[in-house]
Amino acid sequence: MTSSTLLKVFSALAAFSAAAYAWLWYSDGEPPTPWLIRFAAASFLIALVAGVANADTRPRLMLRFLAALFALFTLISFAADVSRPRSDGEGAISLLHHLEKLTPALVSALERTVTRISDSFVWDPVLTTILSLPATMIFLLLAVACGYLGRPRRRVRIFANDY
Repeated sequence: MTSSTLLKVFSALAAFSAAAYAWLWYSDGEPPTPWLIRFAAASFLIALVAGVANADTRPRLMLRFLAALFALFTLISFAADVSRPRSDGEGAISLLHHLEKLTPALVSALERTVTRISDSFVWDPVLTTILSLPATMIFLLLAVACGYLGRPRRRVRIFANDY
């Protein structure tokens, strides 16, 4: 089985399980058990890894766009860090602080969703540690990763009949 076939299979599984979750939620009026959405998320992650791992199925244009977008976010967060007045002991602003300042409802909804779908361990030490890193560093790492994965394919020239 090739990676492009795996990509299609797991993408279809993710789409169907997410649609089934939404349909069950709509028909019953309350959210069903979280195993279906976990299955959809796992299928999506496997499809994402299968798509990124193979050079033929990698969505290069989207990854280049995301790299440029994350680079723009890097510049904006760097400008926010540099241009604000400093008091003693303050360094770069974390992404969690930016999110809590701009959209506090999003942070609380994200915390409730993560703790409801998975364990509270995922939110408290794992995600809060990652989100407590400086926003400039997080966006820079995402820009570099997307830029590296979206690089153009190397052309291999094979001359079999060269004398």
